[in-house]
Amino acid sequence: MDRSMLPNSAANAAPAQRGSVALSITKLRKAFGGQVVLDDVSVELHQGEIVLLRGDNGAGKTTLLNILTGNLNADSGTIETSVNSNNETFHFPAPWWTNLNPFNHFTPERLSREGIGRMWQEVRLFNSLTLRDNISVAQPDQIGENPAWALLRGHTWQQQEKQTARESEAMLSNLGLSGLEDRGADKISLGQSKRVAIARAIEAGAKILFLDEPLSGLDAIGMKEVLALLKQLTASGKVTLVIVEHIFNIPHILNIATTVWTLNQGTIHREAPTAVQCDINKSSTEDFQQVLQQFVTTAGCVSNASLAQQAVLSTIVPPDSEQRLPVLEVKDLVVHRGTRLIIGETTEDGTIRGVSFKLCKGQVAVLHAPNGWGKTTLLEAIAGLLPISGGQILLNGKSVASAPAWQRAKLGLSLLRSRDNCFPTLTVGETLALSGISKVPDSLKIFAKRRIGALSGGERQRVLAASTLSKDNFTLALLDEPFSALDPARVEELSSMMLDKVKQAALLIAVPATLQNRKY
Repeated sequence: MDRSMLPNSAANAAPAQRGSVALSITKLRKAFGGQVVLDDVSVELHQGEIVLLRGDNGAGKTTLLNILTGNLNADSGTIETSVNSNNETFHFPAPWWTNLNPFNHFTPERLSREGIGRMWQEVRLFNSLTLRDNISVAQPDQIGENPAWALLRGHTWQQQEKQTARESEAMLSNLGLSGLEDRGADKISLGQSKRVAIARAIEAGAKILFLDEPLSGLDAIGMKEVLALLKQLTASGKVTLVIVEHIFNIPHILNIATTVWTLNQGTIHREAPTAVQCDINKSSTEDFQQVLQQFVTTAGCVSNASLAQQAVLSTIVPPDSEQRLPVLEVKDLVVHRGTRLIIGETTEDGTIRGVSFKLCKGQVAVLHAPNGWGKTTLLEAIAGLLPISGGQILLNGKSVASAPAWQRAKLGLSLLRSRDNCFPTLTVGETLALSGISKVPDSLKIFAKRRIGALSGGERQRVLAASTLSKDNFTLALLDEPFSALDPARVEELSSMMLDKVKQAALLIAVPATLQNRKY
């Protein structure tokens, strides 16, 4: 692998001029059932470009990425690649004789060897491995992968493994992660995880890299780090990027993008970044602030409480909240992941001070905290998915600190997790039924019979939100980044659902650090 593609510093560098065609798409078409998602898509990707792929929820962005990375076959069309000095052409549907060649199938493994890589929205590092090993494992054609060579060429593969480890350590140093080589992947921040995931894709030989929401969930510092890395990768012209990003973060991508692909009604239109800047600015953080302002207008005043490590819990309080019994009480809560303290803080005298707060029916609380603070850990500990190290959790007056997750659900707790936790082979209707919802909401009926795996990221988020908020018996909803992957229209749809449900329950919302707003 050419490691010159990785940056040697965090300094900005201008992207290279548009080069030769690296990927050509001609009349690509894909339909699910009777619904046409991609319709005669034709576009060229040039070497060294930074492309922003944008479109409304359900426009087909994820479908297109799945096809271009070998995870899905198109119904018709042609894909031509010109990477690593190899020219390959894939026709859809594939001629019957291509199935006779076991090495000529259109698969992610085949495209990876052709220099096409992908970074998923879920970072997908190996949590049990160190950062060094997470990068080293991606190097192709390692001698030790073959059991026969591992036995016959033991000294050679051991030397290769040591060399690969040294090169991985050099990568981590170039990424600003020096000193973290032996740290587990589950013990670093999200921004650091995403830099390691990008480096791993480059180590695997990616020259065209598709990235699905690389800025999702990052604070300002994490965004700056990842954006600097992306810009550096394309500075030499040796790496080409296609980026799908959430609507709130698109302005940041436009600052480095050289081209915009707008996917609308199944077709792609190529646009200049400056031409779409004004439209995107209208859908920035202000949209989210306006959503939260609706709760203030409906519910009353806002009370801000400081939690551990610079976190703030903003609670929108109804006028008569003092007369209401608490739905959730968290008292001196302490949570560890392994030996690392996540929830709580160590005082000067060495003792650990936990986190405390309470929520009553009709209240909405928004948790603001720096990236890596532990917002997801806090919600999952309250829901019973993680063990606690100390403190108490009371749900409707009953202590549930040692109760399993299913008992907390029976007591009225409902959780929307930030990570995609759907069963991909189930239909939307089956997923809702599994959540105890017998009637499919009107907004989801259009794709009620489609499998979850065939939905876009925004559509899956809508299904998950409905699974959380459409239950009749919940009294507490924990919502971890509920607006992720949603465009402004769907944000409004979800906020309306939340406004309706807050009458019967308390809501605790954790938002990405980039959407924090304490000036309600």
